[in-house]
Amino acid sequence: MDKRYYESLTAQERRRKNRRFNTILYTIGAVLVLAGIIIIINDQTYLFDKIGKWFSGDKTVMPTFPPNVSLSTMDPNYAGTYAPNWTLEPGTTPPPWIGTSAQPDTSAEPGTTTGTGSHGGTWTAPTPLPETGPEAPVYVFFPQYDIACPVDPVGYNWRGQMDVIRAYNRAGWLITSGTPVTGGNILIAGHNRYSGKLGYFSVVKDKLKIGDQVIIQMKSGDYSYYIVESIDRWRYDAVPDYIMRLDSDPRLTLITCYGDYSSAIGSSIHRVIAVCRPVQFDSTDSE
Repeated sequence: MDKRYYESLTAQERRRKNRRFNTILYTIGAVLVLAGIIIIINDQTYLFDKIGKWFSGDKTVMPTFPPNVSLSTMDPNYAGTYAPNWTLEPGTTPPPWIGTSAQPDTSAEPGTTTGTGSHGGTWTAPTPLPETGPEAPVYVFFPQYDIACPVDPVGYNWRGQMDVIRAYNRAGWLITSGTPVTGGNILIAGHNRYSGKLGYFSVVKDKLKIGDQVIIQMKSGDYSYYIVESIDRWRYDAVPDYIMRLDSDPRLTLITCYGDYSSAIGSSIHRVIAVCRPVQFDSTDSE
């Protein structure tokens, strides 16, 4: 504003212009504060995800545990072996799930699809991924925390490691691992944070407790039910083979990251792994 023009104004006219200018500043400030609040809420909660699903007409319904369920019959050595410092006693025989790793090979060069692994044998990267059957997991539900996470099939990356889904609100199921129908170890991994956004699998790191319920929905629409049996933290390169072994007793293994990000490995240094035990209808009480 020209100084001479401003000085020629009356005091009342000056106050009016100052109020208009201040109103503009206050409005801009309020908009910036509101935008900051929205960004924080969006990054730290799933509120806008729920609003978006409501507006999009998403009809996904949170399933619940049936009233009559019982723990599945499993190997008596199964329970209580998922401890960070667990080792076999001298002279004892390893349980049947101890052995090869779910990361079969790490010797392939970048861009190649085959290689020889440190555990023996060879692998071929499933590119493109084959069509999945009706038993493939498509959702993992955490009903006690109101989280419904879509699941996509993944294979191995060029390093021979389980690939990941590049999204905060989806998880990846290793296509060569188990299913609720075929048995074995079902490996599902998701992010606890991705691109600054709170990941759906942050529940595994921050909230999940032993005894909590987890439900898998299969491509067929059927459900499979699990109870969290153990939750442990490991370095990314020190996860025991027996936890990741695929040809094990039926179980669900949920994986996410925590801790500082390492650019050398392209992820966080540590993993949080929850092992879940399957449950089934107790037909004797269903009448």
